Amino acid sequence: MKRISATERRDTKSGSKEVLSAKQIRSGFIDFFRDKEHEFVPSSPIMPIGDDTLLFTNAGMNQFKDIFLGLSSPKYHRVANSQKCLRVSGKHNDLEEVGKDTYHHTFFEMLGNWSFDDYFKAEAIQWAWELLTKVWDIGPESLWATVFAGDKADGLPEDEEATTLWTKVTSIPAERVLAFGKKDNFWEMGDIGPCGPCSEIHIDLGPDSCDMKQTKGHKCAVNSGCSRFIELWNLVFIQYSRDEGGKLDPLGAKYVDTGAGLERIAAVLQGRGSNYDTDLFMPINDCVGEISGHKYTSRLNNKIDNAFRVISDHIRALVFAITDGAAPSNEGRGYVIRRILRRASRFGRELGMHEPFMYKLVPVVVDCLGDAFCEIKERADYVSTVIESEEAAFGRTLDRGIEIFEAAAERAAGKSDKTISGEDAFQIYDTYGFPLDLTQLMGKERGLEVDTTKFDELMEEQRERARAAQKSSAFMVADTELPLTEDLHKYDFDRCDSKILGWIETGSFKNKGSIEAKAEVGVVLD
Repeated sequence: MKRISATERRDTKSGSKEVLSAKQIRSGFIDFFRDKEHEFVPSSPIMPIGDDTLLFTNAGMNQFKDIFLGLSSPKYHRVANSQKCLRVSGKHNDLEEVGKDTYHHTFFEMLGNWSFDDYFKAEAIQWAWELLTKVWDIGPESLWATVFAGDKADGLPEDEEATTLWTKVTSIPAERVLAFGKKDNFWEMGDIGPCGPCSEIHIDLGPDSCDMKQTKGHKCAVNSGCSRFIELWNLVFIQYSRDEGGKLDPLGAKYVDTGAGLERIAAVLQGRGSNYDTDLFMPINDCVGEISGHKYTSRLNNKIDNAFRVISDHIRALVFAITDGAAPSNEGRGYVIRRILRRASRFGRELGMHEPFMYKLVPVVVDCLGDAFCEIKERADYVSTVIESEEAAFGRTLDRGIEIFEAAAERAAGKSDKTISGEDAFQIYDTYGFPLDLTQLMGKERGLEVDTTKFDELMEEQRERARAAQKSSAFMVADTELPLTEDLHKYDFDRCDSKILGWIETGSFKNKGSIEAKAEVGVVLD
């Protein structure tokens, strides 16, 4: 059967071009590269397997890292897929931007194609242009390309090869091919590992799309930070590996790793001004509206609409992360997941929701994405249970924590430096479970800063107390432990009266406050 391209899809009644669904865009991308002899490879889990350098899978190339490093041989030399990605930590962290604009996300799908020492820059550039302009029918006059301008510190020259290829294998004029430095056009997975220069494709959505019109001195341009020019596709040419000392070593082969965010592509092809207005998010927004009684209106700089965007983004991240094995906790990956969930719960208060609600959104996420990622269908009930339990636990302290924050914010507003004290921020964290970034977020909404230096000092003091308490209790146990023998009758008693000195909860020693029902703690006795 002949495949029908996007340009050939027409409504039989009106003759107008059909608006592609996200599902059609995803499958169309994969089919396009299958026609270019690429093998489809399923997404790897969000929780990296056998890679301690990453908290979460943050790019499509993560599962192919050993191939790039020459540690394993590729099964296929051309690959395409849609990778589940989570960017909430380290070099790639978009958490704080979510909700403020139309295009940042924690969880997203990365459409990508790879070459393992097969084709290189020419084909990657040509095929990306072909898919965007001929298959998906995006106007070439709206597209811009960027290339790597070089970096003296790393001893890297400008990528003149990519610059030449753009005007040679596509119809883009030279004046729309711009060179940028390492920050914008040199891609690195992390502080160490495979990396290389990249060439990005940006789209000009028009003057009305700018979200920085009120910013003094702002001029719309590629990489200027506004939403008029949006990056659609990043073509990474992996040629190096950065070692622990920061040195770049050439790889033994050349690789292509491209990434196009499905959410941004969908917004363009569906004619939406925001990723959050596409069929990937609107079913979630609609459900949030039904639960809260509010309506999503797509406005920026609006507390209600910001809350919708945060919640619809965060529930997707939670569903996929928990499905793949993450669980809310106070350490590592679990702490990040807990932060995401608590952040969403706090934004729920902006919509008047004081009872657990996030778990009710899980079925909507499954309906939207379950066909492409069947694992979220299989674990939906488990994910709902985990989220509801965490929401309920945090909800018991959230409202009281907000009251304490309000008092701290009022004190800060009356100070000349408009700063919430480190002591107040620490109390909100230590007693009510507010992560520091949540206090900072709420403070920023009121034009307030937070004294993070003092907060960090208090955190370290608490850690020292916890370490001392743990050492002390361990010593007492070791000092009083009776040797195991077969003569059990020799022991005269199996209980004694003791005084409780405090408890250890989430790695911290405490002797004041309260313990939530059913919480697990270590009790320190005299």
